[in-house]
Amino acid sequence: MERMTLQNRLQRNNRVCHMKIEKVRKIISVMRVVAPEFKDKTEDELRIWIEIAEPYISESRFGGLYPQAIAYLAAHKMTLNAPAVNQEGKISVSLKDSMNIASFSEGSTSVSFNNPAAATGSASGADAEYLLTAYGLQFLAIRKQCIVPITISGMKRR
Repeated sequence: MERMTLQNRLQRNNRVCHMKIEKVRKIISVMRVVAPEFKDKTEDELRIWIEIAEPYISESRFGGLYPQAIAYLAAHKMTLNAPAVNQEGKISVSLKDSMNIASFSEGSTSVSFNNPAAATGSASGADAEYLLTAYGLQFLAIRKQCIVPITISGMKRR
């Protein structure tokens, strides 16, 4: 009897692993469509970025849009970390290294900085990072469809 229980557990674990693998494959296929600039990335590289993005998204909250949300969030994170290559093929800096600088002048030195939180009127700026890439914006659009923020307002007392 105990042996049967162990076999049942192993089968259940295999199903869970298989489901996970199928989900990851679906997310990778979505990424290949929505983020063609990462087409040269291996499945293992994409899987790692998916695992990085996964803790930020609840499958139960995003429902049927979960694969797209993960794909866009992973592509957003990849874009922020991808090194920029200039015309000579030399690597310069990544977007995350330069995302705070909006403009730079050399004569009499003038530097201005981005503040996406100020541009959107967001007090906390928690979503400011997502405004830096098209993938982040797509993720925010999906999140707005799936998650309704709770607003607490005062009640009039009689």
